[in-house]
Amino acid sequence: MDLDTVALAVRRLVEDGLAGRELTVVWHAGEPLVLPREYYEQAFDVIRDAAGDACSVSHSIQTNATLIDDRWCEFLQRSDVRLGISLDGPAAIHDLHRRTRSGKGTHAAVMRGVEALQRHGVRFHVIAVATADALAEADAICRFYVEHGMREVGFNFDEAEGVHAHSSLSGNEPSHRAFIDRMLELSIGLGDRFRVRELAYAYRLIADGLPSYVWQHDDFPDNAQTIPFAIVSVAWNGDFSTFSPELLGQPCAAFDNFILGNVGRGSYLSCTSGDVFRRLWADVQAGVAACRRSCVYFAHCGGGAPANKFYENASVASAETLYCRAMIQRPFDAVLARLETDLKLRPAALHERGAA
Repeated sequence: MDLDTVALAVRRLVEDGLAGRELTVVWHAGEPLVLPREYYEQAFDVIRDAAGDACSVSHSIQTNATLIDDRWCEFLQRSDVRLGISLDGPAAIHDLHRRTRSGKGTHAAVMRGVEALQRHGVRFHVIAVATADALAEADAICRFYVEHGMREVGFNFDEAEGVHAHSSLSGNEPSHRAFIDRMLELSIGLGDRFRVRELAYAYRLIADGLPSYVWQHDDFPDNAQTIPFAIVSVAWNGDFSTFSPELLGQPCAAFDNFILGNVGRGSYLSCTSGDVFRRLWADVQAGVAACRRSCVYFAHCGGGAPANKFYENASVASAETLYCRAMIQRPFDAVLARLETDLKLRPAALHERGAA
């Protein structure tokens, strides 16, 4: 993305009043670090100038870490970037699916980047993709992260999206449930040494619930993927979309490949008068309504992910998906069951303590 487009993308947010008090810019898709550090130094300055006093800006980068060296570490630390590393666990698991174009596994290169980050004291979290190959390896995966000092891990799965039309979790959901249950047991035993994002999120949902918002005199659980412009996705050429980031540019004649406009031709909010936005927004609302009618997890989710509904069910207006079951329902059920078990055991433990 050229710097003029970067500046315009942020300026449009400010002009439309969409920036809020805090704006997080997420550099994602492809491998962001193939661009030189100098590009980000300039882009960060451009974004700060374009945002002005309207909001506080922070940056996040999701990287495979293969290009990270000492100079990258110095830049990341100096710029206070929130960093996510894509790393699926030990080499035997990671290299099954993360390879170079020549077919060579990338694990060794990733670990060189991780070691550089740790040497410089740069904080990062890990995002792993749990494929069917990994589901029986919860102990080995957890042990790997702990042994290498990686405390915060999120477990995505190989979602059916775009050209990847089939998830390996299809037909393997009982094994995924066992994987989640085991990760919960391991994380409880390890305490602060190992934190699983989905399980920590489930604890928060049970304790606090989702915040809500009012629209058309009705309350809805907060879900950024179902609220227009809570997330704004901008492509390299200035094309933009909203709702799920994974929608932008994906082939779909009915919604013009989910491209709602271009920052070079108009504001974000100007797209709301267009036919594509109106139909997409109507389908997103229909999907939220379908979830509300049919799903007992609705108050803890707020209507699912439109992208996964589109890819899995061929309709944004649909309800439950494999994504819902894997990322929301199973972690929630695992944590809730554990809490219920602990509560049942606690009176007995207190009685024994009193008798002693």
